[in-house]
Amino acid sequence: MNIKINRTIKPLKKKAIHAPQVLNKPIHYGKPVSFSRGIKVVLGEFVLLFISGTASVDKNGKTAHRGDFLAQAKRTFKNLTALLQSEGASWHDVVKTTCYLKDMRNYDTFNKVRNQFYKQKRLNPLPVSSCVGVDLCRPDLLVEIELIAILKVKKNGKSL
Repeated sequence: MNIKINRTIKPLKKKAIHAPQVLNKPIHYGKPVSFSRGIKVVLGEFVLLFISGTASVDKNGKTAHRGDFLAQAKRTFKNLTALLQSEGASWHDVVKTTCYLKDMRNYDTFNKVRNQFYKQKRLNPLPVSSCVGVDLCRPDLLVEIELIAILKVKKNGKSL
């Protein structure tokens, strides 16, 4: 199948998402990592936020709460919240999460933290989600979450 791409179509405008008050850009790690914390895309009347896998990392790029799964899970939700807020979004705009656990034996604890967090945020409906056991990029990270959020462009025509 031969598909032609019309090169007269303009590429979508993308903007990197940052929340320096809680975590730094991965490119500024001691060993730089080439990815954005998130990307904002305006598509017609919608704003799409794609947030990279986010873990218990502090504003200096260091792992926070080594060895403490519960604290890492809570810090992960804090970091994600800051990234959403940096674009005027909230957890009510989140449509999908993918959750990565280093050890699936922590799933019950993770689920309790997530249930409590979502209940506190009064989410209804809940985001769709997948949860998988994986080796994470750092041996001291125990949980990581990525997400997708969708918002409408503000009525005055300016995007969030």
